[in-house]
Amino acid sequence: PPNARAGRALFAENCVACHGETGRGDGPTAASLPGPPTAFADPNALWERSPAELFFTAKFGRIEKLMPPWSNQLNDGQIWNAVSYAWNLHTDQLAVETGGLLYTGACASCHGDTGAGDGPEGADVLTDFTDARYAMAISQAGWLAGWQAAHPEVGAEFSDEQQRNVLEFVRTFSYIPAWASAYRPGSGVLNGRVVQGTADGAAVEGIEVVLEGFVDFEPVVAFTTTVGADGAFSFADLGTDPSIVYFASTSLEGISYSSPILMFGAGQSSLETTVNVYEPTDDDSGITIERAHWIVDSQPGALIVGQIYAYGNSSDRAFTGKTLEGVDMPVTVAISVPPAAVEITFENGELGGRFQQVGHTIYDTAPVVPGSGTRQIVVRYALPFNGTATEFAGSVPYSTRSLNLLVAELPGMKVEVTGLTSLGPQDIQGEVYQMWQSENVTPDQRVSAQLSGLLAAGDLDPRAAQSSGGTQSPVASARVPQLEGWTPWALGGVLLLALAGVFVWAWRAAMTQTGDEKALMRRQRTELLQRIAKLDDLHAVGELTDANWQQQRARLKAELLTVALQLTE
Repeated sequence: PPNARAGRALFAENCVACHGETGRGDGPTAASLPGPPTAFADPNALWERSPAELFFTAKFGRIEKLMPPWSNQLNDGQIWNAVSYAWNLHTDQLAVETGGLLYTGACASCHGDTGAGDGPEGADVLTDFTDARYAMAISQAGWLAGWQAAHPEVGAEFSDEQQRNVLEFVRTFSYIPAWASAYRPGSGVLNGRVVQGTADGAAVEGIEVVLEGFVDFEPVVAFTTTVGADGAFSFADLGTDPSIVYFASTSLEGISYSSPILMFGAGQSSLETTVNVYEPTDDDSGITIERAHWIVDSQPGALIVGQIYAYGNSSDRAFTGKTLEGVDMPVTVAISVPPAAVEITFENGELGGRFQQVGHTIYDTAPVVPGSGTRQIVVRYALPFNGTATEFAGSVPYSTRSLNLLVAELPGMKVEVTGLTSLGPQDIQGEVYQMWQSENVTPDQRVSAQLSGLLAAGDLDPRAAQSSGGTQSPVASARVPQLEGWTPWALGGVLLLALAGVFVWAWRAAMTQTGDEKALMRRQRTELLQRIAKLDDLHAVGELTDANWQQQRARLKAELLTVALQLTE
């Protein structure tokens, strides 16, 4: 059934601009519309409208009211989820649960506990409230009229509010409210084993294993069990819907370990997995960098740099860190940053917290478990410069299997790179980058990029004057934000590695490179492309300001690039 929780992000992305965050019809662009948008938070606004009517409007649009047809960007399932979330805004959990109690006392004996029309006192033929084709086509007002016509004596003592609460509960037989779990148990079985990967390591008997389930990247269920003497564990009665993604995880000596992504295929009822665990060590001799991406863009007066590192550990122990003077906790892998770097931020952690800086080197404090690419770090920073030329230089802290440098194109800019081999211009998801690459890079190998023809502080960025369709945008008349007061979203078309939480999954999936995990990343890529196209459409019709459009587009393009790089490896 449609899932309101899964529709929350879709509503926020596509509907808030007009309908408002809470569905009151007070979005930032509402005042510019020919008429007020539907206030989903008002029960009376939806009383005589069916979910199917809302779906039709969302899918095909109402151009006379500047309502775009979302079928250009979303599939039917996504539209139903978004409509369900919008519907959810006029009620709440207390009202629905109150209606459920009244339904149980007055209606369940005939209509059944689940609304399927199979109650013990029901007639042979009763309406099936779980039938989406029926339920989605009728309004709350239509249900009330049918109720009063068929058996007005049932609930005759209910107030108007109580009647409405009962009907809101009945509606939940055909959709999943935002506060309810989308998970449904099934016949699935997961058999797994925890394996001690360190020679002569401790026995794993009695270790606790947690199985978590996610639907549309939202956690929906969690189970726990303990492993036997042979490390075996099992979970039964699992939901087998292919949309559910499972992870089995455990911990040893405070370090977490996880299975690959687990998904039941169509018709599949059993899965098997292995979770490897390792003893800790302070020896970093097995640490390498499997792949590194250095991505450089510019704004007037500054380079914006994003660096992505995937560290591996070739030993059979988890590297938990070593002591370092000036740091009060063990540190693990190192990242070098230029002396002039400012506004240093990380995708998952903070400088001074998880990440510790000593001189021009930043250290992670998270462990690196054995395997290829088991620890990923994304760091971003700005490098201010004077004039129109500067140098970007650096080296890798460990032996690196593959290093590439991507420089976003800027009209009139020239780049000369030493230490890497040019691969020429590369089109990555519609964005062109000059690319250099090298294999088997050593820590003593210095990479330098001399950039000239850059934009000085206060100049206008010509790239910001073009929309995705190549048409001029009013943003060309505005000054590109300068480094002072810099925030990531303010950089317009500048590449930013502001990864959303779901892309941590993409990194995690890259560790094993299974077909299901690659398929998950491809789905993320498709959804990002759709979101960018939709964003451009909204900007083109004036529903997004230039600043908001630039902010959101830069974030989405950065996320898209990260996923694209993973898929090309």
